[in-house]
Amino acid sequence: MKRHNNSKHLPYFKLLEALKLPGCPICRLIISSTRRYFDNLLYESVTDAGFRRKWRQNKGFCHRHSWILAESGNALGLGILYLDLLKNHNSILLNRPTAQPCSICIMEIESLKRHIGTLVDYWSDADIKKAVESSEGFCGPHLRFAKKVIDNTEIYEKLEKISSDNLNHLIADLEQLIDSFDYRHSPPDSDSVKFAWRRAIEKIVGCRELSENNK
Repeated sequence: MKRHNNSKHLPYFKLLEALKLPGCPICRLIISSTRRYFDNLLYESVTDAGFRRKWRQNKGFCHRHSWILAESGNALGLGILYLDLLKNHNSILLNRPTAQPCSICIMEIESLKRHIGTLVDYWSDADIKKAVESSEGFCGPHLRFAKKVIDNTEIYEKLEKISSDNLNHLIADLEQLIDSFDYRHSPPDSDSVKFAWRRAIEKIVGCRELSENNK
């Protein structure tokens, strides 16, 4: 994996912040950057000739990313983009699938590699170490990806241990959630318990918004 210099930069601080939040930090970072990209796209790139040319060439985005884009609710931007596709390709869009992976899938894969690279580069940093120790670790898909790209056994084994240890906390929260449905118990007062079922799904298969190509 390519190494960077040791001066702290924006990716370092983004990683540090993500490690302090619930869930898989890699999922969080990729989703955040993808949504930021879509926001900028609809407000700044819709009328850009270079982007529109690439948009037509790729015939839009894959199924998953098309619907994430649609969640913006930007009717004008979406209307302009899809009118462009329909006028230029017409029925070809019905007979030929969009590229798999799409340009956003590829962008997310590169983002995934960079974030793990940043973690490796700053592994000895005291703040990163502390944040990793107190984090929930990686989801299953990103832990498996990390195993493929991290050539430092010590780093991977530490990530694996932290990620696995978190399962015990998740089991306890799931048990508390289930008990709360018994009339003799009070409703859960923390989001970690209320949404333990969702956290379990994300821990095993990764966040819903991420395509299989970047796991």
